[in-house]
Amino acid sequence: MENLPLHELGLLRGAVEGCDTRYFGSLLALDQHAHLVLRAGLVAPIPAGTRRDDGCQFYEATTAGHEFYAAHLSGLDDRAKGRANSWRDHPQLAAAARALGRLLDAVEHPVGPTGIHNTID
Repeated sequence: MENLPLHELGLLRGAVEGCDTRYFGSLLALDQHAHLVLRAGLVAPIPAGTRRDDGCQFYEATTAGHEFYAAHLSGLDDRAKGRANSWRDHPQLAAAARALGRLLDAVEHPVGPTGIHNTID
């Protein structure tokens, strides 16, 4: 079985849908799960004390996060209900995980005008 970043996709999905923790059973490792989608630029931390009109408490989706959701996570069927760790073997989530991996690779290793990955900071 493929090791999918289900919690990370669940955090993004919840943030776009207005409740960042909706697909979590426990918040103990929320920061660890957020790391990947933060690096990819799909979510951003909500500053402490910020008043919100939705149920997001810790993270909000960025514009890129909304775009990723629309392209890869919208229209999930009944197999993707409940906690994120129960979404195993879902083909749409497997495709979204691969897209997330490509996005993260592009963010961390941008291609220069010559078509070669820029590894110099």
